[in-house]
Amino acid sequence: MMGSTENWRITPHNRNLGLPAALLAGIFWSLAGLIYRWIDTASAWQVLFYRSFSLFVALLIWLLIRYRCDIFKVLKNSGLPAVAGGACLSLAFTGYILALDNTSVANAMFALAAAPFFTAILARILLKEEISRAIWFAMSVTAIGLIIMTNGELRSGGGLGNLFAISAALGFSGMTISLRSRVEVDMLPTILYASFFASMFSALAVISSGDTFILLPMDLGFSISLGLFQIGLGFLCFTFAARHLPAVELTLLSLTEIIVGPIIVWLGIGEIPSYSTLTGGAFIMFSIVTIAILGSRQPHCSTTIKTHFS
Repeated sequence: MMGSTENWRITPHNRNLGLPAALLAGIFWSLAGLIYRWIDTASAWQVLFYRSFSLFVALLIWLLIRYRCDIFKVLKNSGLPAVAGGACLSLAFTGYILALDNTSVANAMFALAAAPFFTAILARILLKEEISRAIWFAMSVTAIGLIIMTNGELRSGGGLGNLFAISAALGFSGMTISLRSRVEVDMLPTILYASFFASMFSALAVISSGDTFILLPMDLGFSISLGLFQIGLGFLCFTFAARHLPAVELTLLSLTEIIVGPIIVWLGIGEIPSYSTLTGGAFIMFSIVTIAILGSRQPHCSTTIKTHFS
């Protein structure tokens, strides 16, 4: 029955399912920069509010359709990790939009490459997940790319956007750990909590800044699309992938966002990345390909989990 949480099929961890889902999540997220640049007059806080609130409404409707009266059981099963992960993700939502408002799309996205480092530390401490040599190598290459990419902007005094992006990476890592902490239950409530927290925070920011909630129709449409499609579909893929991949590998593979995003903006509106950004991005792309290839040779957990996606 659609409304029951007890009838999910039992399926093993399957890297062949998790890998493309993680990559696809990054593709959806990569659209953020281009859509945000299309917005005309709305402030970052206004965009964040409608992005978060539209995602909250969509997820709430989905969970109600999916589980009906069992929705309270789903929220209870996800527990404190979902609330904590939601708080972390709301930080990521906020940091990322502010990053786009203060730096180029390429720099904002490439600074998110710090996420695997935070995730590795948290996963090792909290989840006791082993980190393979392939993962360490990929993270080292990513670090080199990140240093190259940010060097020019920091020298020019434009590091505020990178700071916001790194805070987003930290929040994203916390959310990833929360998803991995309970792979046996549906953790979509994590995203629901995140969208609720971000909606409330951004609403207060809009009011305190003297702005209104009235936007140009085009700006409103773009802001809502950021919530429903760009971030919403991406997290559907990501929460599915989290059932099949270790936390660090999950964040590394989803870094396709920071490769595709700058290219889309480059082609779409002519925002050309700097030479250092492209060079650093090449290193990060190499790390993604490396972990996609070498990661398949590492031993993976074969325990069973419950998922309604399978």
